[in-house]
Amino acid sequence: MNIVAINSNKIQRKVMNDLKGYWALDEWKIEEFPLPDRRGKIKETKKIVDFNKISNEYIKLEIKYYSFYSLTNEIWLLSSFMEKHFYKMYFLSKFLVEKFPQVTSIIDIPYTTLLDEYKLYLTENNKPLKYPHHRGGEFISPYLGVCKSLYDFFSNYYDERPEHQKDKWNIKRLGIPYNMSRRDRFLNFTSIKFPFRELVKKYVNQTLLIHQQITFATAQNILKKMYLFFDFIVETYPKWIDLQNLQRQDIEDFLFYVRNREMGGKSYTKNRVPSNRHVIECLSNVRRIIEYMQGFEWKEAPKTPVNRLIFPEDFPRREKKNYHEHVKHVPDFIWEQVLENLHNLDSEIARLIVIMEATGFRVSDVCQLQLNCLAYKQDGWWLVGDQRKVNVKEHIVPISEEIVEIVKIQQEYINNHEKKHNNLNQFLFPVLTGKNRGMAFSQKSVTYALNQLAEKYKILDKNGEIFPFKNHAFRHRYGVNLINNGMNILHVQKLMAHTSPEMTLTYAKISDNTLRREWEKVQNSVRIDTTGELIQASLPEQAEENGLELEWIRHNMDSIRLDHGLCIKSPKVSCEFLDYSLETPCIKNNCRSFHVDTTFLDYYNAQISKMEEDIIKYQTSGRIRSIELIQPKLNKYKEIRDSLKNEIGIFGMPKHKREYIGEERKIDG
Repeated sequence: MNIVAINSNKIQRKVMNDLKGYWALDEWKIEEFPLPDRRGKIKETKKIVDFNKISNEYIKLEIKYYSFYSLTNEIWLLSSFMEKHFYKMYFLSKFLVEKFPQVTSIIDIPYTTLLDEYKLYLTENNKPLKYPHHRGGEFISPYLGVCKSLYDFFSNYYDERPEHQKDKWNIKRLGIPYNMSRRDRFLNFTSIKFPFRELVKKYVNQTLLIHQQITFATAQNILKKMYLFFDFIVETYPKWIDLQNLQRQDIEDFLFYVRNREMGGKSYTKNRVPSNRHVIECLSNVRRIIEYMQGFEWKEAPKTPVNRLIFPEDFPRREKKNYHEHVKHVPDFIWEQVLENLHNLDSEIARLIVIMEATGFRVSDVCQLQLNCLAYKQDGWWLVGDQRKVNVKEHIVPISEEIVEIVKIQQEYINNHEKKHNNLNQFLFPVLTGKNRGMAFSQKSVTYALNQLAEKYKILDKNGEIFPFKNHAFRHRYGVNLINNGMNILHVQKLMAHTSPEMTLTYAKISDNTLRREWEKVQNSVRIDTTGELIQASLPEQAEENGLELEWIRHNMDSIRLDHGLCIKSPKVSCEFLDYSLETPCIKNNCRSFHVDTTFLDYYNAQISKMEEDIIKYQTSGRIRSIELIQPKLNKYKEIRDSLKNEIGIFGMPKHKREYIGEERKIDG
């Protein structure tokens, strides 16, 4: 039975209290419809909506209330309600009267029973269970869709428990921030089998609502994979009610289980052989919940420590794809085609896409830009917006006058809109009508619009095929363009609000044209001879002298680059000059006149920080020789700093070595 306990009096009382005036009537006259702007195009023959045809009074009340809710919340137009939805609900009511005449609510019937019986009824009445989709595939019958929608709606409507105790959580009722450019608003725990469902709900409640260690999107991703582990446990140990006896062998068996089950999920992964990424995510979620349970000493936690259950070797390596075979950014020639056809897009979506391309913001952050998102400083205009994924508030990027004008056009459009009162969150790109009013533009609607544009106006890649747009490819484009225009990787990192240079490097792929330009620059170069004189350089000759292939140098320009030139020596060969690489002669030559005290501490801290940042940069770009050159200096500076911190005082030669004596003083003087 349904977990929500209801009775006929409760139904009548709750529903009738919410239905007032026009909506409480059993006949809704079209001419008296109280929402004239939600009428739509209605056939002249339609004069009335008659609920008296529904013989079960309780079901009639529920259908009437659901209709009232959908019309007043702008989910339906009156025209679509009369032409489509009402008849399908009436058909469902006839089924309920015939098969379950005593029900006082649609949720009196277990959902699986209701669905199975209704499918048989539809088949008996020549109603197809699926319809072909115009773009291929099939979609569920609208008759089944209405049945599911009604059941879900009233399951929640009558359920007065706190949201976190339910099996489906609505993000709007949880009181936490969430991505308002997405339309999937529920956390659905029904995929987790009993008796472990409450355990997973407890974990998500703690990490999402109480400690707020994870986001709503992360919680959704966890649930997409977590069910597999508990499916495995229930199948393997049907009598278990906790995980106390979980052993290492169980983890190994689970890995085998995952590897031999088809991937579920969306159409592009369903029925596919599990990828390494899929296996990693499944195992990561298991480790995540076990670590949490053991950390907080839950009684359901495994007795064996998590580091003895799951080992690093259990995680397979993720497959790496050739970047040029799987281009992640929007290339220039594709963007030019978009600009040529921009006028064929909805004007708001066109403005959003241009801003997204110009700023490198994630699509969700562009959709959720505030109406007042422009800032002017002495050096020009900046766009201000939160970077929610990395929790950076009011991140700013410089923008051109042209982008400023586009933002101002959108601001004016929203400020003059007759429904601007629905923009409660003050978005630059809000939804002002319909069931999603008040939310931000849907990021999926942007992708859909771009791909429709590509299909209709033949936006083609280099192979002559329709280019498949993904919103994040515009962020990749931004990073690629900055790198190829010569911007320092750390500056790109700052502009893109990345938490590490490694994140930036995944976006910043140097194009072949840029590599060619850098290669050509090297052809016109100089070198230093053994006497210190500058002479014309020949890169092929230097390569041959050092036993390197010219082609190897061409494809490894980054790894041989130093801040002050190129090192045409194999990274496998030691540099004979590393011992002389300290730049400061006072330190390098142990000068007896050189002293350091604590007043210089800030200088050394700053220099050390700068060198450590440089080493990170060199590591990410594979510049091994640069690290070898800077490391001795860093070590020496740390030695000086640590001596100062330990309050040793003057750092340098001892007094008897430091001071001139006797003949030395005479010579110097």
